[in-house]
Amino acid sequence: MKGRLLALGAGALLVLALEGALRLLPGLAPPAFVLELARRGGRSLWTVNPAYPGRFFTGALGNQAAPGGMRMTPHPFVEPRPENTFRVVFAGESTVQGYPHPRRLSSGAYLQAMLQDAWPQRRVEVFNAGITAISSFAVARTVEDALRNLRPDLVVVYTGHNELYGVYGAASLRQGGGSVWSKGIFYQLMQARLTRLLGLGLARFGGETPDRVSLLQVMAGAGVLAPEDARRRRANQTLRDNLVGIARLCRLEGVPLVLCTLVSNERGFAPAPADSPPAAVEEVLALLDREPGPEAARRALAMLDSSPSPPDALAAFARGRCLEGLGEGEAARAAFVRARDLDSRPWRAPSGYNPLIRQVAQKDGAMLADVEAAFVRASPASGVGWELMADHLHPGSAGQVLLARTVAGAVLAPEELGRLRGEAEYRVGQGDLPVEKLALSRAMTALLAEPPLNTSGPGRVAALEEESQQVWSQLSPAERAGCERWAAGRGPELLALNVADQVFAAGDYALAGAYYRAACLEEPYTVWGDLWATLRWGRCQELLGGLESGAGVEVEALLERAGFLALAQDFAPALLVFVEGYAHHLLGRRAEAVARLEQAAGDQGILRTFGFDLISLLAEDLVALGRRAEAEKRVAQLTGALGQRELGQQVLASIRAKAP
Repeated sequence: MKGRLLALGAGALLVLALEGALRLLPGLAPPAFVLELARRGGRSLWTVNPAYPGRFFTGALGNQAAPGGMRMTPHPFVEPRPENTFRVVFAGESTVQGYPHPRRLSSGAYLQAMLQDAWPQRRVEVFNAGITAISSFAVARTVEDALRNLRPDLVVVYTGHNELYGVYGAASLRQGGGSVWSKGIFYQLMQARLTRLLGLGLARFGGETPDRVSLLQVMAGAGVLAPEDARRRRANQTLRDNLVGIARLCRLEGVPLVLCTLVSNERGFAPAPADSPPAAVEEVLALLDREPGPEAARRALAMLDSSPSPPDALAAFARGRCLEGLGEGEAARAAFVRARDLDSRPWRAPSGYNPLIRQVAQKDGAMLADVEAAFVRASPASGVGWELMADHLHPGSAGQVLLARTVAGAVLAPEELGRLRGEAEYRVGQGDLPVEKLALSRAMTALLAEPPLNTSGPGRVAALEEESQQVWSQLSPAERAGCERWAAGRGPELLALNVADQVFAAGDYALAGAYYRAACLEEPYTVWGDLWATLRWGRCQELLGGLESGAGVEVEALLERAGFLALAQDFAPALLVFVEGYAHHLLGRRAEAVARLEQAAGDQGILRTFGFDLISLLAEDLVALGRRAEAEKRVAQLTGALGQRELGQQVLASIRAKAP
């Protein structure tokens, strides 16, 4: 026995020593929550690490490769934070991340705009810590890392839809069956350097790499769950344990916590059909689709009542459809909720989770944002449907704003709530533009037309296709060109920026400015989505008559961001000179602009990439300084070097047209 114990101890010490040695190799470390990007003048530029979710997907999907797109929203920020900054961490799953919307149209972005309106004397930062497909176990770990790295003033948590099929959920592929304690052990093992080294070795020498598939396809492999399945009860307990753990973490750090109830599509999204659904149920649903109206609903309900069958999710949904058609809203909603609870593919949280969330908030001293109640109040009596939802559980455009307003309502005093604007103003301010509606409709058409989420029926897909066609017909030719370029993978990766460039080229500066502004909100601290989009946004205002009030402050702030970006290894020095010259032009500093634009023109890469703007700005500034002849000469030289004689003639004609 002593020999066995000694051997076991020696083996454990060897493993610990190897783990300690491997910790000296930074490449084996699990992804950090934040990354330092640059230091400048006693300040540091950091970002939330997009690769952080890799911590949870490593080893969690059985023999499946982690799906593409499992990334967290990057959020650059400066440390030390500016004085009087109020920092919020919004943690959760894909709903928090904003799916299927771009980041600027997520509930977190709307929450930041609302809190900024309520607290004009503060600077508000809302960090989007949403990760697609994780369960509350992973959300709790995310909150723990966010508290340590961001030191927030408030934490908001929206989690619970993925307690069964999500990563670390009760029915997920490898690690879901255990308690929070056993999940914790598995998680820590997956973060060990030795485990990660073995994983790399297996990936390198273990044969073929599994295909990357959609996460829904991966999780669908977990199988169906009967209403009495023990994993459903286990999910309830682990959700409670994780929420209590989050509340304890926040309490220890002295950070207020907001817990959110959950909302899902009750009326519009049918549950997964059983292996052999009763014929009467299929006949009823077909009748309701074919003949909308109370008379058909009455006949359909009679058919259900005359064909008794065991409790079935699809039958409950069909009953809800009948009751809704008869105008019995409350009874219809009860039937829809029952259908969700009986669903054998529980992609949506069951109704029992929200009472649990309310109890934890009350018992553990957290604030409550009753999102479910807010959505129910804003919906027909028969329940939440497509008016506020994009699919089975993700809010649509109006729903994202409502979710944010509900969270704000849990935090703000009544007089502060009175400072908030209406839904339409927030959506316009955040750049909810027509092409985003088009992209959303097309994405949801593809999602809801294929299994496992095609239970909503062909009617919803047809409605989305019609909506897409309607939006497309209302777009300008330039907007359509931008959409087509983006869909084909040409031009900027950001849809709003791709469209903006096309609209600008068409001369619609007011519309182009709106798209450039949207790009600025979407991708701060990037060359194209920030620097270029901000400069072009200012240029649009200038061409329309001059910079609006406050725009100069934003252009000045751009110069600071450009200074940080210029520290990146792949940032060309001439690009910074061009950006500075462009900014000085917008700010009316003609001599400084000319000096930098002339310097930038000496770089062939900058001249080829930004030639149109560079030559136009340089000519305008030279003319403004009384150097018209020099302006004409430089235009001819530069456009000749580019082989753009037509551009030269256009700029020269513009100069001569402005001659006194």
